[in-house]
Amino acid sequence: MSEEMTSKHGLLKYRLKSRITEEIFSAMPTEVQNYLLNMEQEDIKENHLSAMLSLPWLAEKAPNIVDLRVAKGTLDRSHYAMEGVKEKIMRYMACQKHLGRSYGAVLLLAGPPGVGKTSIALSIARAMGRPCVKISLAGVADAYFLRGVQQVFRNAHHGRIIEAVIRSGSFSPVILLDEIDKMGSSQEHGRPENVLLDLLDSDRSRFVDNFLGFPVDLSDAIFIATANDLDVLSPVLKDRLDIVELPPYDEKDKLRIVMDYIWPKLLKEYNLESLDELCDDLDMMAHALQPLELKEDAALALIRMCPEEGVRDLERICRNLCESVISIWYANRALVRAIDENNLDALLQPVFYK
Repeated sequence: MSEEMTSKHGLLKYRLKSRITEEIFSAMPTEVQNYLLNMEQEDIKENHLSAMLSLPWLAEKAPNIVDLRVAKGTLDRSHYAMEGVKEKIMRYMACQKHLGRSYGAVLLLAGPPGVGKTSIALSIARAMGRPCVKISLAGVADAYFLRGVQQVFRNAHHGRIIEAVIRSGSFSPVILLDEIDKMGSSQEHGRPENVLLDLLDSDRSRFVDNFLGFPVDLSDAIFIATANDLDVLSPVLKDRLDIVELPPYDEKDKLRIVMDYIWPKLLKEYNLESLDELCDDLDMMAHALQPLELKEDAALALIRMCPEEGVRDLERICRNLCESVISIWYANRALVRAIDENNLDALLQPVFYK
């Protein structure tokens, strides 16, 4: 560290100097350093100082190391079909890799519940090697929720944007703005939509949280939004978003999703890839090594039980089947090897309390 920086750190008020190390101080932008140097002793509050020190000053900015082949494989493994949507995501990541620093408009993934909007955002974050933090905006009607409350008020706190940066441990996270179509509006404290417009329109290197009081550089953060209904969004907000519409699934799509994505994932999660995991070695020997099988006729019956456009309820019922198979073994010592249309209804019934 240079003598000039050490000398500058020495000018901090004693309480700041005892809490902020020279290493952290040197990692802060010049504007933040000057802000700290000009703080008076009586203005230093513990909760404000703690929030300031919680920011990831020592974290390195994420390089644009997107491996597009890995990204394509990630999307293909996590989402069936939707080639047009995945093409748009791949183009976005290619340009992000080439140009860097938050290329283009903020992506808005729009579609009915259960079609995979949130999981696509998580896949983008994994492919780009960045942490992903979700901010749920459903029911939020207060701008203070996002931008924080100034220190002069009793309930002063930082906003959820800064909270996302703290939780991610990085100034280069993927921040998922979930369900922006369900935001409300407060006449007293302002609309959260206005905070989003300011964040999307202005220089992101100058985002000021009301509680912190100094600009935080969010130019390396990537924002992705989700919505179910585009009609309720204001034209002004829609104009600043790059809308990617996810279509609903038909019966054929749902069948492939259940057989190739949901069921293999649940078998691994519930440790049913090999049925002998359920059995005592003395009761069931080598004949129980196969995985729990879901027949196509049973899968089609499940699909017809779930008329929703997505697959969230479908996955929930599949989970119930896995739980039933495990419960039947421990309750009755009966091993279900396959699920078909004949035993489906019985497996969806109570096991312990009939």
